[in-house]
Amino acid sequence: MEENSNSFPSPSSPNILEPDSPPDPGPYVPMILPSPPNIITTSSDDSSPYFDDVLDVLHDSNSAPLPIDAIIPWRPSLYSENSVTRDSVQSEESVRVSHSEESNSQFPDSVQKDDTIEEPPAKLRRLSSPKKNDDGDGETCPICLDSWGNSGDHRLVALRCGHLFGSQCVERWLKAQVAKNRSCPTCKSKAAIKDIRFIYARRLIAADTSQITALQKQIEDLQAEKSRVELELQKSKIAHRARLLELEVLRRTLMKNQFSKEQPPRRSWRFALEKNLEICKDNGCRVLTYNCRTYELYISQKSSNNLFPGYGIRKVSCVDYKLGQFVHLHPKPIRDITYSQPRDLLLSVSLDSSVRIVERGIPSSTINCGVPLWSCSWDYLRSNEFYVGGVGGVICQYDVRNPTTYLQRLTVPDDLSPVVSLCSTEFGLLSCQLNSCRLWVGGRQWEPRPLPVEGPFMSLCYDNESHRALVSGRSSGAERSKLTLCKLKASMLSGEVLFDVEQTFSGSARSPTMSRSTWVKAPGASWVAAHSESESALYLHGLDGARTMTLPAAEPALDVCAAQLNGDTVLAALSASRLRLYKAVPTNS
Repeated sequence: MEENSNSFPSPSSPNILEPDSPPDPGPYVPMILPSPPNIITTSSDDSSPYFDDVLDVLHDSNSAPLPIDAIIPWRPSLYSENSVTRDSVQSEESVRVSHSEESNSQFPDSVQKDDTIEEPPAKLRRLSSPKKNDDGDGETCPICLDSWGNSGDHRLVALRCGHLFGSQCVERWLKAQVAKNRSCPTCKSKAAIKDIRFIYARRLIAADTSQITALQKQIEDLQAEKSRVELELQKSKIAHRARLLELEVLRRTLMKNQFSKEQPPRRSWRFALEKNLEICKDNGCRVLTYNCRTYELYISQKSSNNLFPGYGIRKVSCVDYKLGQFVHLHPKPIRDITYSQPRDLLLSVSLDSSVRIVERGIPSSTINCGVPLWSCSWDYLRSNEFYVGGVGGVICQYDVRNPTTYLQRLTVPDDLSPVVSLCSTEFGLLSCQLNSCRLWVGGRQWEPRPLPVEGPFMSLCYDNESHRALVSGRSSGAERSKLTLCKLKASMLSGEVLFDVEQTFSGSARSPTMSRSTWVKAPGASWVAAHSESESALYLHGLDGARTMTLPAAEPALDVCAAQLNGDTVLAALSASRLRLYKAVPTNS
């Protein structure tokens, strides 16, 4: 009995599957349960030494006999390695129930068994956390987090290290770094732009970027069109601003003419000969003009050097009356020269069909017009443009910034005579031919309007301050030459230019040579100067009450020019070989 008790666990022996419990003074009751469904029971035919020992113990106890079905035998297999956990839980529950039944049997009145209590599950199964769905990581660019496509700027590419990117993103990433420090955005391994490779991934979800590419192309086209329209708008604004400035100049000029200040007190003047210079011995002089910046006269003459034949200009100082530098320009005679004060440029035209532009005493440009030229003039408002007139009544407009071709070409079919004079005014372009005089108006689309004077003509000049034109008519038959003053003014209602003939002066009885006339001004007086070949004199016809004067001139004056020098008025008369300089001197009377 003792040997069997050693093999069966006794109440005093510790249970290896549960913690230590306080000793129970009552009789030991084996593990008895009210036969739950998950407890293993034995049948009556089981025969085992362990089972016999349990029966002996039960017969010796004072407790009431229990059915055989409620007895749970102990077997070594219950403590096997695979069933330790399950049997330990069952043993704990069995011992707990047995103790409760024993206490209930001893105290039946105080404790009642609660059969409604549900036992907790033996063991909770741990639920595994769901796997993260990382499938989307291969569908977006790690730089911009946007889906890549199968075409366009965001096409799928890979670096040498194998990481995937959008082509535009990784290219911008690499270009933003120094060449020697370029690396992969993901693994920081060295990379270069040449390492970019276009690939086709197995699981690539490529967006159809054809529509996006087409829309982007449309956007680029629209932006280019917008830029072009904005550029045209800026050009139009600049042109509009220039026209407003021109209009303001015209308005001020008209207002000055209408509300002019009081005229200075009238004074009497006489002209004294200051200098008589020989310019050329070969009678090669023809025209002259004045440079108000350097106080110099530019005179056309024939070259005196046999090594460089041709024609050029000679500079003459109005300060000390000394001859200056000679500049060779044309192989044939020069017919006209004019100076531009805003641009500081000298313009000359010749019978060799060429135009020369002289800048600071150095010839800078040569323009071939195709016809022999007789006259030239700078534009009154646009300092970059000029006009030239030639044989056949041809007038060409040029721009010094692009002299290779003319801007406009003007002709009059009913008069093919040479254009002898051109004057640009605020009202338009005045042109004088041998048989007619016209005013071209309209700006870019010129329209000719005839002046109310009769020819033939020799020259024409214009005064910007008084808005008057001086037309020199040539003698014909019994009629003497004449000078006609025309007043130009704009109509307040229609805006058309009106011509009023103010005065007419009689000139020479004969005109074998074509001479030019000019305006001469002094404080409180003004004149028009023209040579009379029949009287061998230079006439100064007084205007606005000034008296007429006569200056002796043995040689015919081909051209006359007035210059203002430190408040003094100098009159230059040029013949074929000599230059005579007169100075205005005030008189007491």
